[in-house]
Amino acid sequence: QTLFVVPAALAFASGLATTVTVTHLLKSGDGIVCMDDVYGGTNRYFRRIAAGLGVDVSFADCTKPELLKAALKPNTKLVWIETPTNPTMKVVDIKACSDLVHEHNKDIVVVVDNTFMSAYFQRPLALGADICMYSATKYMNGHSDVVMGMLSLNNEGLCERLRFLQNALGGVPSPFDCFLCNRGLKTLHLRMEQHFKNGMAAAKFLEADPRVERVIFPGNGIGFSHFAD
Repeated sequence: QTLFVVPAALAFASGLATTVTVTHLLKSGDGIVCMDDVYGGTNRYFRRIAAGLGVDVSFADCTKPELLKAALKPNTKLVWIETPTNPTMKVVDIKACSDLVHEHNKDIVVVVDNTFMSAYFQRPLALGADICMYSATKYMNGHSDVVMGMLSLNNEGLCERLRFLQNALGGVPSPFDCFLCNRGLKTLHLRMEQHFKNGMAAAKFLEADPRVERVIFPGNGIGFSHFAD
């Protein structure tokens, strides 16, 4: 297990409140390149809200780094990756994409939506991302009684900008939700291991059934020993 210290983190009222706050780092005319398969709320916000405010939004299949490279523009300020994706479970090479983007322009902010893998199985900041975000409503809380978002950063200056935006926009979580989510995090490691085992068992069972055409499960090759890579 590799220890990776996160310099800064923030909690928000929801995953989408987190997304909205991060997007407010941009101004009209700036560009976002987003993974072409993302959570529906993210897609809706970028296409129907952010684009209407003058943000140049485009989509690319980031599982193919050459397509991401081709999508980068002179005005690109933010690259939004989700992996595994919701709902088709595409897996993106975070390090390859982060290196490619930062080689193109070191000032582009790379965001990874890490909701599906959680901090237990995947560490985007250690793989070169600038911001790691979560809908904590799902695995991070784990008890279906909280709506919350989180993000972690490796840049204190960027964190200060986001703290200001969070305060200005008001996307703060309630104290009681913070208490409940903190409770849920204490069992994250136990829950994620069992989720993985259950998911793998279900995938293997379905793959063995000739009536099932295809099983989408990105578990093969992940393994518990790889979560900190």
